[in-house]
Amino acid sequence: MKKLVLALTIMSLSQFAFAKGGGNLVFKNSQAGFVSESLEESLEHFVRVNPAMKDMVQNATVVSQTPDDSVVTISMDDGSAITYTCVRFDDWSKGGTVLKKEVVCRAQ
Repeated sequence: MKKLVLALTIMSLSQFAFAKGGGNLVFKNSQAGFVSESLEESLEHFVRVNPAMKDMVQNATVVSQTPDDSVVTISMDDGSAITYTCVRFDDWSKGGTVLKKEVVCRAQ
């Protein structure tokens, strides 16, 4: 009985530690998570490269072309648009103990 309690305690603490360090992996690995991360990565990159233009963003849309490819279009208030392509791939974290999805976006 003590071994069972110890094993369950270790498992629950491990799950808490993994979730705390990597976010909600169930959401992150889902299609909704991919769309969300595509938008987030694109906007972060845009603001990092164009800090003076951050207040000119009017709208941003994401189109998921495949489960692992998306296109983000950032519309500006002057009518122009910037397009990013995003790719999702498997990545090992926590020293190779947790497989999660990562998203990388590039301006076109």
